[in-house]
Amino acid sequence: MNATIPKREQETRVKNKDRTEPTWNVVLHNDWDNSMTRVVLILKKTIPGMSIKKATTIMYTAHSTSKAVVKRCHKELAELYKELLQGEGLTISLEPAR
Repeated sequence: MNATIPKREQETRVKNKDRTEPTWNVVLHNDWDNSMTRVVLILKKTIPGMSIKKATTIMYTAHSTSKAVVKRCHKELAELYKELLQGEGLTISLEPAR
């Protein structure tokens, strides 16, 4: 950061920059290759801070409606989660958040 700008102003600029980056949805699609329990465990293991309850809700939504949003985040992180979840055998896509 620039040494001539006060630290508080530097932090504000960084926070504002983060807010302007478009948000993406990591989307789980229903499939018949993975058990419900396996999907929940993969979500919990792969997504930081994911609880069993939240993972179960996401899994059941995907099972009932064919897809569910796993995470909303910036594109680079969304691509990482997509790659990790696909590596575990889940069907994942990305879409711009609205």
